[in-house]
Amino acid sequence: MSTKELVKSEVEDYAKFDIIRYAQVWEDADILIEALDINENDNVLSIASAGENAISMLIKNPNKVYAIDLNSTQIACSEFKIAAYKYLNYEECMKIIGVFECDNRLELYKKIENNLTENTRKYLNENIEIVKQGIIHSGKFENYFNIFGQKVLPLIHNKKTRQELLEKKTKEQRYEFYNKKWNNTRWKMLFRIFFSRTVMGKLGRDKAFFRYVNVNVAEHILERTKYAITELDTSKNSYLYYIINGKYDKVLPLAYRKENFEKIKQNIDKIVLLSESVETFIEREDVDYISKYNLSDIFEYMSDEQMCGIIEKMFTKSSKGTKIAYWNMLADKRASKYFENLIYKEKESKKLLNKDKAFFYSNFIIEEIK
Repeated sequence: MSTKELVKSEVEDYAKFDIIRYAQVWEDADILIEALDINENDNVLSIASAGENAISMLIKNPNKVYAIDLNSTQIACSEFKIAAYKYLNYEECMKIIGVFECDNRLELYKKIENNLTENTRKYLNENIEIVKQGIIHSGKFENYFNIFGQKVLPLIHNKKTRQELLEKKTKEQRYEFYNKKWNNTRWKMLFRIFFSRTVMGKLGRDKAFFRYVNVNVAEHILERTKYAITELDTSKNSYLYYIINGKYDKVLPLAYRKENFEKIKQNIDKIVLLSESVETFIEREDVDYISKYNLSDIFEYMSDEQMCGIIEKMFTKSSKGTKIAYWNMLADKRASKYFENLIYKEKESKKLLNKDKAFFYSNFIIEEIK
C-alpha cells in the first residue's frame, strides 16, 4: 500500500477531482504575499489550485515553492502556465493563458508543448479547446462567473451602469452609486438565487464543499460584495473586472502584471508541482522543512479533527516563526483555537481581509508557530 493510500484528505472521499475547477486562482495574491513575508531562505508549501499564487511567490525569491493539489487536472493547468512563463515572453505568455486577446494560441502552444510532462500534454491535446480559448477561462468556476456576468447582470443593469461600477470614485461616491443605482430589487433577488447554496453547488463549486457550512450562503456573499463595491476601490479590482466583462483589461492580478514577469521567469524553476494531499506531502522524506504555508481554503472542506491532524503533521516540518495563511469562505475554521503553540495574528489578519480584492471570503487567517 502506498503512502498516498495510507494518508489521504477527507475531501477525497466525497468530491470529484477530474475537471479543472478553478482555471485561475480566486484568492488575492497581494494580501497573501504581504501576510507570509517570504524571503530567500524560505521553503514554501502552497496549494496549487490554478497556479497563480504559487507563481506570484517567486517575486520574493524564495528557496523553493512546493505547489501541490489533489486534482491532477489542476496540476496540468498550473504546469501549462509555468511553461508559458518559462519559454515565452510576456506578451506571448499572457496571450496563451488568456489574459490578452489572441487568435493564434495553437501556434504559441507549439513553442511549449514538448516541454510539458506526458500527462499534461495528453490532457491538453485531448482537450485542445482549453488551449484555444485561453486556459484561464476554462474552469467550472470561471464558467459560473461568466454566466453571472454575461447573462444575469445584463438582466439587472445596462452596460453603462455595469461599466460605471468599475470607474474611479471616492468612498462617498461609491456608497451613493451602490445605494442609488446598483442595489435595486432585481439585483438583490437574482443575486440571492444565483449565489444560493443550490445554484452554486450545481454550477460553481462542488456541492460537497458545503459540507461544513452552516450559514446562509447567498446572504454572506451579498454582504461581502457590497463591501467590495463600497469600501474598496472598484477601479483597481481585477476580480470585479473579470466577473463583469468576462476578461481582463489593464487591471491585473499580481502574477499577470508586466512589472513582475521577469522576476517570476528568473525563478520559475524553483516551483515543484506535486499531485497529492497536504497530509501526504508532509510525510515526504525528501522535504526537510517548510517555513511558509499557503493553505488556500482547504480547511473549509474538512472536519476540525482532520484540520488539527494536518497542523500536527506540519509541526514536524516547521519551527518557531513559521507562518501559515488560509482563507475561510463560508465555514468558520481556525486551527489556533486548538493549539497553544500556534498564535493567531488577529490584527494583521483583519487588516489584510479588509484589503482583500477577492471579496467573497469571510475571513483571512494568519497564524504563526511560537
